[in-house]
Parts: sequence; structure tokens; C-alpha cells
Amino acid sequence: MNDDSRTTEFMDLFKPEPDTWAPLDPPPDITGTGFYVGTSGYYFEDWLGRFNPPKVTGKRLAGLSDEARADQDQLRFYQKYFPLVEINNTFYREPMLTNFVDIERRSRPATKYVVKVYRDISHTKRWEAETGKALMRNHITAVSPLVETGRFYSFLIQLEDRTIRNQERLDYFLAVASEAVRMKLDVHIEFRHNSWHNLYPLQALKDSGIGICNTEIPPVKYAFPLKAYATTEKGYVRYSGRNIQNWVPKGKQKTSKARIEARNARYDYLYSEPEMEERVEGQIELSQKASSVAVVYNNHYQIQAVLNAIQNMRRLNQGFRKIAGPGTGVRVP
Repeated sequence: MNDDSRTTEFMDLFKPEPDTWAPLDPPPDITGTGFYVGTSGYYFEDWLGRFNPPKVTGKRLAGLSDEARADQDQLRFYQKYFPLVEINNTFYREPMLTNFVDIERRSRPATKYVVKVYRDISHTKRWEAETGKALMRNHITAVSPLVETGRFYSFLIQLEDRTIRNQERLDYFLAVASEAVRMKLDVHIEFRHNSWHNLYPLQALKDSGIGICNTEIPPVKYAFPLKAYATTEKGYVRYSGRNIQNWVPKGKQKTSKARIEARNARYDYLYSEPEMEERVEGQIELSQKASSVAVVYNNHYQIQAVLNAIQNMRRLNQGFRKIAGPGTGVRVP
């Protein structure tokens, strides 16, 4: 974790004292600029009492105001701050229609959703296109409540960082993603290994109407570099931090607790002010190539994704004000 980079305005949020929780100041609404900023996931246990209100149950819950009770719903509370959320529990279990009916019911009108595809699609060892296409068709059915209300942004196919490019794998991902594209639904693929950093697969995505998700993982020697590429009208960039020391877990995690601890260590990173400025510049470059841009923080541990996402929205808003003049946060066409 980059302790030296933590800005003073956020320092006191990492170790809150009991009963001292207070909501963070909401960021400016910049959706009019075409940017949708959020985090990967909206609920983590360690966010309670840091970002989310502390959990209240029983008689104490009954004594809360209507608004405070509503804030106990993590998704409803999240949407007070961010216009986009990446649904990531669908990576661990196949998405179900009933889940997205419930999500749609709890959503604000302008909220957008990215849905990470099930790992049997993205982390397969068989590369059987028909199997992957059948799974994708099930995904399309599951997210239909979001599609019908205009809240669906894209599917995300996140590859492992050890998935090396070859023609069989490229053909597989093109075939699976094209099932959604055929239904006029966006799909973005996140390549993490630098073997995919080549004009040939990027052109194949563009020709097939499939988006690329620009990504940042720690600077291991095989990492796909962080860029501002766009292969469709929708841009996408994800930040997973630069914690290279804990990116590859040491040993095998045999228990659920050990796996969670390894995951938290992996994403334990807070982007500094200079790092944020550099990334915002890249986002603005990306916006010149796309009609909208999703910006997602995956460094979730101890609400660092929340803090950086809020910081990102403020920096973008300041940049637009400099371009467009006082009294507006809208980018000049």
C-alpha cells in the first residue's frame, strides 16, 4: 500500500472511531460530460462504518428515519454518490433474472450498470465457443430488466493476467461477445497480459463491434499497459491499483478467510494526487474517441476505490470548468 500517497483530506477516514461515522461529501454530477465514474462492487464488509452507515438491526432499525432506513440498503446509498456501478458478484455465480429485477427496482433513473460475466466464460480452460455462447445468452436474459430501462452500460469479460493470446482464444472471445453484440448490447474485454497488446486483436474487436476495457494492474513484467484505446463508441477504463508486492498471493489460500485476506491485500492501494492527475488526462484523451466513458476503481480495500472515484469526479469537474469557464462543469464540444 502506498502510505506516502494518501492525501490529507482522506487520512481520517481509514480508522474511524466508534459512533463517529458521517456521510462523505457527495461528488459533483458530471454525467452531462459523458463520464460515468464508480467502483467495482457496491458492498464490502469493511465499507460499513467507513463509506456506508454502520449496520443497524432490531429495535434500533425501527427507530431510524425513513431516509436512514433506506441508507441501510447498500445499493441505494451507493447511488447517492456514483452514477455507475460494476456488478461483480456475477463473476462468482451465473447471473439470474430475479436478481436484476430486484436491482432495477432499487435503482435511480440515471444509474448505469456494468455486469461482469461469469468466470466459466472468462476463465475457461476449454475454449468451446458454443458453450460460452450459451452462457452469454443466459446473461442477456438475466440483464433484460436493465436493458429495458436504459440502465445497462456493458458486459465485462475480464481475462486472467496469465491468459496469453493465441488464435483459438481470440476466436472464442469474439464468438462469445458477438452473441451480445448481435442483440445490440455492449461488451468490453479486459486484457491483462501484454501478449494481447497488438494491433491485430484490437482491430478484430473494432471490426466485431466489441469494446476494449483499458486496465491498470501493478507493473509486473507481463502487464498489458494502461492506455486510452477505444474500439467502440463506449470507452471504459478500470484501475486495480499498483500494489505489486501483493499482486501474486504467496502460497495457496486454503480457507475462505485466507482468500479474502489475499484479495484485500492485492487491492490495498490509494492513488496519489499526481497519479490521479495523470489518469484523468488519460480519461479525457479517451473521451475524444468515444461518446461516453466508464471509469471504474477496483482498489476496494478500506474504501480506497470510493475515495479515488470521488477524487476522480472532482478532478474531472475542475478540468471542465477550466475549459468551459465559471459556472459550468460541461465539456465544450
